[in-house]
Amino acid sequence: MTDGNLDIASVTRGAFGTLVDDSVEMDETFGKVTMEGGDQPRVRYDLAKPTWSDGVPIDTADLMLAWAASSGYFRTPKEGSPDGNVDFGGVPTGLTKSAYIPEVDEGARAIEVPLVVPVVDWRTALDVAVPAHVVGQKALKIEDPIEAKEVVETAIEESDTAKLTKIAEAWKSTFTVAEDGKASEDALLSSGPYKISKISTGEAGQEVDLEANPEYAGEAKPTYEQVRLTPAGPDALNSLGEKVDVVQVAPTKGNRKQVRDLERRDYGVATANDGTMWALTLRTDRGVFKRKETRTAYLRAVPRGDISEGGAGDWAEAYEATDVVLFPPGGEGYQIATEDSGFSTKFRASEDAKAPPGARVCISYDKSSAFASGAYDTIANAVDDEGWSTADCGVSSADKLLSGNRWDAVLARIPIPQTPEEISAQWGTKGSRNATGGGDRERDRLISELARTADPYEARDVRVEIEKSLVRDSIVVPIVMNPTVTVIDKKVDSVRPRSGQVAPLVSTIVEWSPTKK
Repeated sequence: MTDGNLDIASVTRGAFGTLVDDSVEMDETFGKVTMEGGDQPRVRYDLAKPTWSDGVPIDTADLMLAWAASSGYFRTPKEGSPDGNVDFGGVPTGLTKSAYIPEVDEGARAIEVPLVVPVVDWRTALDVAVPAHVVGQKALKIEDPIEAKEVVETAIEESDTAKLTKIAEAWKSTFTVAEDGKASEDALLSSGPYKISKISTGEAGQEVDLEANPEYAGEAKPTYEQVRLTPAGPDALNSLGEKVDVVQVAPTKGNRKQVRDLERRDYGVATANDGTMWALTLRTDRGVFKRKETRTAYLRAVPRGDISEGGAGDWAEAYEATDVVLFPPGGEGYQIATEDSGFSTKFRASEDAKAPPGARVCISYDKSSAFASGAYDTIANAVDDEGWSTADCGVSSADKLLSGNRWDAVLARIPIPQTPEEISAQWGTKGSRNATGGGDRERDRLISELARTADPYEARDVRVEIEKSLVRDSIVVPIVMNPTVTVIDKKVDSVRPRSGQVAPLVSTIVEWSPTKK
């Protein structure tokens, strides 16, 4: 899904739990999630009394359809059956570890999912994204919504491949929105505090009109009955207070004065991070950084405290410093990782930062990024004092950072990984985004252990151990979080942008209210 789709989903979909920073926020107005351990772990999803925006209750048919889409259970033929290859195209979750088809408790509006092994994301794994009654109506040509969802549930329980193939196709196709914004009313059904009332194309691109969902049973009732989401064009700040009331932008040299002037005129200004950080990662499989002692010496020479000012200039205060790569700043996990990883002790400035004779480091960075260019200059000037010779391996765009074989280190904006799969991709031995060129068996083992750790506190501790392994190997130095800046018109109150990759602005839109005069 695109960032825009995730933004809209955050206010139009109900959910059992939502990952915020490094913890899960549960919504018991939607339902409860519990897990039983033992030889056969079981996750139970119990619905409260949520309803789709057309008035049809969310029930076990919707849960079963969500399970079928996220588990991929019907993609592979099962033992004793030639049937299979039914692909919903859903985003895989820990429910891919389902042992068999869930058991349904109709009276309690609940399902129990048996697992082969525990999974770390069991509280958020079941994404009730689409209404089963609409899927059944479209796929199986059944007019009555209650009958349609019953047939969908039965097809899943009985592994009816013929019907499941049609159901999967409807799941993938019914809820798409054309580029011109055209979509059926069925495609716009909601289970969250808002529902989509209109999609259109404006001056800045595709606009989405939201209106309060009268069927929403959650506690977070929105104050604003109508909201319009529109892309932030180059003149968005000029439209503040006229065409738009809240604007979220990336901080740039070009908008610094304008934002400062608005703040001095009592417009609200808030900063958060977008879930990514600037970090310097070293290549370990060749060149100058094959030896850990050399990597440690170099990272001690990197002037983390000066890089933000060198890259951000007048916006430096918006860039929050960070000492870890697997946790966002501010949470309990971040504090524990900071204390336990040993990062600040290992990489503090010392005489050991001196370069070995003839050491030359070629840094890859995105020359089109003002921050990266300024940060590169700062690093190059500072490490020169310790005897390190720096060569420019800058590239024209971020997608070319890891191309070629000349570079020894890469200065890049990387995401804080939220799942074991994302950690593996970034820091696993065979990770698709692993910039080090190497790996560590113990770190790979810990990542696999994390994926099977159901207890949230134990999972946090395993993640801290992975963080410690990165420090131990001297392969990366986190620098600062990448910020967003939100500017709010005087007539809007309680706008509190949330840090992270998903819906950083609109996820808290139900809290917004008119300013009291």
